[in-house]
Amino acid sequence: MRDTELILVEGMPGTGKSTVSQFIHRQLQASGRTSAWCHEESDAHPVRLFYDANRHQSWFDYTQQAVARWESLVRQVRSQKQTIVLDAAWLQNHVRSMLIFCAEHSEIFELVDRIEAVIAPLDPVLVYLTPSDLETNFRNVVESRGERMLELWIKAHDQYPYSQRASASGYPGFIAFWKQFGEIADRAFERLGISKLRQELSDGDRTPSYASVLRFLDLAAVETSGLMPPLECLAGEYVSADDADAVCKVCVQDEHLLVRIDEPTIGVDHGPIGCFREVRLIREGPNDFYVEAWPHVVQFTEDGTGAQVGFRLSVCEPGWPQSVQEYVRQPQSK
Repeated sequence: MRDTELILVEGMPGTGKSTVSQFIHRQLQASGRTSAWCHEESDAHPVRLFYDANRHQSWFDYTQQAVARWESLVRQVRSQKQTIVLDAAWLQNHVRSMLIFCAEHSEIFELVDRIEAVIAPLDPVLVYLTPSDLETNFRNVVESRGERMLELWIKAHDQYPYSQRASASGYPGFIAFWKQFGEIADRAFERLGISKLRQELSDGDRTPSYASVLRFLDLAAVETSGLMPPLECLAGEYVSADDADAVCKVCVQDEHLLVRIDEPTIGVDHGPIGCFREVRLIREGPNDFYVEAWPHVVQFTEDGTGAQVGFRLSVCEPGWPQSVQEYVRQPQSK
């Protein structure tokens, strides 16, 4: 394993940043390494800083605050003696924020350079995920999150200074922005002197190559072992114990469980079930699973006879509401 204390996973929305970050984190833990994963939506994200015209007097003010957060992160990591896996912390965080508010490209690259200098003592490594086709990437996001997600994104995007100065608005303007983001992020990536891996996703595959990531990190794959009961016994329809209208279906696909709903709610505050059209569960034990790309775990529950009666969804990483959601299995129709 590379002797690094900081692993960064970057890319635009839909490229699998959180999926890869989680995979790396869990492989580190399974290998006996002390690791912490910070999801891009986590309230505990140590360096997330979006530009705010009411809070930041100038780009100099914003970049100073951004650099100060990275300096604080370096001190934290060195004191805790662990590897931290950061999701969307550098390029999507700062480049997107500065581009939306029309910063000069030279100012963007200057901040990227300054951050690289700050984190250099941690011997950082970067995994950079890019789509082979931009529009296909966002169609995949819509398929996962629902059309409403794209509508809200575009509505918010049209209010930013970048859009108000651009020649196109709506969906064409949204795609044009992310195309320019990709070009700037590519240039920033090429400038970096740290150890880095760029991985382009094919149109038909939204899952990055775990094998190439493991080779890059010089990390051996660790698989769940032991005799496991068949997944089919867990499939069925489940209803939230707190909301009778919150219904999800658990099904088996490609040796994994999928939790599906008909209409995603978009909001992430209450976790993955209901936010995405479907989420994948990765097995950890006979009845224990973690939710792919989310800092949540699922534990299926049994009654006194060993029959499956429901499942429990809970949080396993800091920065999220520590609630527990119970789901009750519905009787199967005959």
